[in-house]
Amino acid sequence: MKRKIVIAMSGGVDSSVVAALLARQGHEVVGVTMRLWGDDGDSASAVESARESCRLLGITHKVLDVRETFRKEVIDYFLDEYAAGLTPNPCVRCNEQIKFGILLRFMDLVHGERLATGHYARVLLDGRTGRYVLSRSADRNKDQSYFLYRLDQKRLSHSIFPLGDMTKEEVRETARRLGLPSADRADSQEVCFIPDNDCRGFVEDERPDAVKEGDFVDMKGFSLGRHRGIAFYTVGQRKGLGVSSPLGRRYVIDRDPDTNAITLGDESDLMKDGCTVGMLNWVAVERLDGPTDADVMLRYRGKPVPAVLEQEGGIVRVAFKRPDPGVSPGQSAVFYQGDVVLGGGVMMRGE
Repeated sequence: MKRKIVIAMSGGVDSSVVAALLARQGHEVVGVTMRLWGDDGDSASAVESARESCRLLGITHKVLDVRETFRKEVIDYFLDEYAAGLTPNPCVRCNEQIKFGILLRFMDLVHGERLATGHYARVLLDGRTGRYVLSRSADRNKDQSYFLYRLDQKRLSHSIFPLGDMTKEEVRETARRLGLPSADRADSQEVCFIPDNDCRGFVEDERPDAVKEGDFVDMKGFSLGRHRGIAFYTVGQRKGLGVSSPLGRRYVIDRDPDTNAITLGDESDLMKDGCTVGMLNWVAVERLDGPTDADVMLRYRGKPVPAVLEQEGGIVRVAFKRPDPGVSPGQSAVFYQGDVVLGGGVMMRGE
């Protein structure tokens, strides 16, 4: 069936190959590039790369300037979370609010039927439950289902991921064969609005009032020295603390924005038996009916942690089957059964 499909085009090789594949299938394709941040540099280069790919493919290309919304929904969220002593997931936020928010509304505006992106993931309709199911991609090294867990049934029903069954190398080979200018373009980094990858420097520049010195304390609350500001440290960090201890290597265990204190401990203090997860979004199920076995991803590219999930109203209590050091409040915990995403939420605390 031929459809009118809107494609999110970043200027990279993945979205360019998606556009090529769908155009070759005879669909009416509209490529859309969003200006997310900045006035020039990488942002302008991405627009030009996407425009050139669309020209070569003979498809329509549009540019949407969403910088104001991106600033409010993604960058300000990122800064607020860091200032509050949490570890944010800006890519998860961007997918939910921007890529599958603004672009789906644009799709409706131009009477499109589907939104396609270059994400490495798969979406299928479960004939037994009638629900759309999100699952891992064929290329496990590139799988991005973790970042997409907040998509609800309406968003998933209108979304397609043509690269879900391809490897990254197959995508690049396809781009080279088709002569696409993005064939060898480097992959984008995780936090697109921080080109030098200096998150702490970005927070300091954008929110200088959030950078306040405070105390490093041990697990009993005794002072160990001074820190630069809680926004400069993450749970599990051991390098760059500037604190010496006769007990050996120290790790960040907790950050308290109320007291502006950072608790340090040894590696064993990081180990948690579980965590509490809120801000839930269920994908493969409507809710949990009882204790449920699942693998939990506590971070992108982390190792799955076997666990038992139990829902209590709007939260899930996660009991790990073995202690794990990966609990970081503010980060997303995504629940899997095999390749299928059950759902996920935001970690509130470790237990």
